[in-house]
Amino acid sequence: MTQLLARALAALERRVLGVSGEEIRYTFEDVRAELRATRAELKEEIAALRREVDRLAQRGDHTHAGDKAKPAAEL
Repeated sequence: MTQLLARALAALERRVLGVSGEEIRYTFEDVRAELRATRAELKEEIAALRREVDRLAQRGDHTHAGDKAKPAAEL
């Protein structure tokens, strides 16, 4: 009897919601996992960009430091 009620409830959920309660739960878990993975990828990309900006800034500091000592006509 319990199995019959569970199947009827699952069928009703599927008809009303388009998916069952179990499928909704798994879907949310999948979305959470995807968000975590995307967040980790973005953090790595941001870290790489920061390293690149720092590298370019350091290179630019050396170039500009020598330029300051030169008269404006030589620049």
